[in-house]
Amino acid sequence: MPEIVRPQLAQQIVDTLKTICRHDINFIDIHGRISASTDPARVGGYHVGGHEAARHDKIVAIEKDDPERDLRHGINMPIRFHGSTVAVIGITGVPEEVEKYADLAQRITLLLLREHEIDSRNYDTRTQTGYLVRALISREAVTAPFVAEVLERNGLSDRSEEWRTMIVQLQEGQEHPLAAIEAAVQDVVRRCGKCLYGYQFPNEYILLVKEREVVRWEQALRKLAGDWPGDIRIGIGSARTLTRQDLSYQAARLAIQSLEVGENFALYESMRLEILIGSISEAAASAYLQKCLAGLDEADRNLLHLYFACEMSLKKTAEKCFLHVNTVQYQLKRIRERCGLDPRRFREASLLYFALRIETMGNKKNIS
Repeated sequence: MPEIVRPQLAQQIVDTLKTICRHDINFIDIHGRISASTDPARVGGYHVGGHEAARHDKIVAIEKDDPERDLRHGINMPIRFHGSTVAVIGITGVPEEVEKYADLAQRITLLLLREHEIDSRNYDTRTQTGYLVRALISREAVTAPFVAEVLERNGLSDRSEEWRTMIVQLQEGQEHPLAAIEAAVQDVVRRCGKCLYGYQFPNEYILLVKEREVVRWEQALRKLAGDWPGDIRIGIGSARTLTRQDLSYQAARLAIQSLEVGENFALYESMRLEILIGSISEAAASAYLQKCLAGLDEADRNLLHLYFACEMSLKKTAEKCFLHVNTVQYQLKRIRERCGLDPRRFREASLLYFALRIETMGNKKNIS
């Protein structure tokens, strides 16, 4: 049965959301009762649109005011937390105008719910586990007794072996609602067994898993990545002791940064060149890119990406571009004239490929 959100927390949520979208906000329980609102006159009233959104677990839009039923135009979106709908957030206003706030409202509501953990029976365990996960990946100081207590609460009393950090990262502009993605991640956690699980605002689910359980988790996360290709990116870090999960976390993030276009799952062990790139300072990377790619425009870069993806085959590149081979040769010659490096010569092509990988990984780092 869904937990009940305390009125004080519900009011904190609506007040926070109004500071962002400047529209009146209603917090509606699963029975349609408005338990908190930025319009005090509405608290305690029944909201038919909110009740419908909760019952059908979908966004319900009210196109125009209906004074007889005390309805006002706006959108009502269900909030899923720990696998079930716990409330509905209603944003008053023209649906086409306020729907742009829907995803942000869901994110902020879930963040506040996580901070307060509305299930009192599991409050301490969830809160402490989330804190421990964030402390371990950032190498903050935590006492051994605290670590032991949290492990025991999660049924993970043995910490002598190696662990891995696994990141499920929301992609920018994900295609599906945040609540649906979170439910899918939590389903994997429930099915795969014991781990340390936390969330790092604004876009990362963090899993700390024992090394001997990695194969099962990898299979489940690969399937998750395949099921949500436009929504998430997954990286699995290196095997480290529990107290050095900061290094495993860095490796998992590096794995995500190494992903090519169309990919959304990466293992640290699968990387080679990317490990070297990840160790380059920002200043050195910038200087190298200036030397190698200065003068090249976006079209030049796109051609080089495709050319290298085709293993430097003129014929395959021409087929992919729907161009004549001679046209591709001309464009590669133009690239050589612009940057001083010839993509047709192996050593110089290697320098260009390395520069493109640095640039790609740098861009992903900036948006991660």
